[in-house]
Amino acid sequence: ENIDNAAPANLDEIPRDDPTAVSEAMRQHLELLASVTLDDSSDQCIPQIIDSLQGIKIIAACAGHRHSMVLDENGSVYTFGSGLCGALGHGDSIKQEYPIKVLEFENSNVKIMQISVGVDMSMAVSTEGDVFAWGKAADGRLGLGMAHNEVTIPRLVSISGRENFKAVDVECGYVHSLIVGLDGTLYMCGGVGVNGEDDGQIDDHHVIDEKDMGKPKQLSDLNIWHRIPEAKEHKTATTWKKYGKYELKGRSAMMGESERSGY
Repeated sequence: ENIDNAAPANLDEIPRDDPTAVSEAMRQHLELLASVTLDDSSDQCIPQIIDSLQGIKIIAACAGHRHSMVLDENGSVYTFGSGLCGALGHGDSIKQEYPIKVLEFENSNVKIMQISVGVDMSMAVSTEGDVFAWGKAADGRLGLGMAHNEVTIPRLVSISGRENFKAVDVECGYVHSLIVGLDGTLYMCGGVGVNGEDDGQIDDHHVIDEKDMGKPKQLSDLNIWHRIPEAKEHKTATTWKKYGKYELKGRSAMMGESERSGY
């Protein structure tokens, strides 16, 4: 279709006192957008079906700053969008306009159950509870240490001192990420500074051992599944003896009402 012929009228030429003319221009504009497919790399203002995923049952999707990731029912992961910093996990930094399966998981027979993407970084949790991360790794934001700034294929994230640690969820942000353990423990990778300053992993209480820099750090006094006990006013619980299926208190009141009514 010739886009020039389908384009709406110039808004400067539309009479401002004629709402019908404005509505017609908007209708033409929406018709133009509806004819755009994902073969076009321009911004999409109307939801479109991703044709290349037809026949694949997608159970999760996550959109980041400039790339996206989807998860199918078989635990396979597909990424597309900007490949900056290796965020797509294909071993390079090439942009992909169509979903491409992350073969590292396929080749290693790893099944994924949870995904998340942020700003040029991606993370996933396997069905075995292992955490994988790739993309921009600067300042320890992926929990892979400080040796690399970019990771182009998924790598296993280890939790210091927790050999049997199992994760159930991950969340990627801008300069940090979070890992949620099966036991409710919460670990942060990287860190958020103030007004863009001091981003990265810091510790207000003690100096982090050099070997642990850039690794996941447990957030103390936080647990996702278990509420931390709070100080409460002590009250003595009042218990009532049972009489039949009624509490003694309730039955006495009922009997009293019956006597007053003459029954």
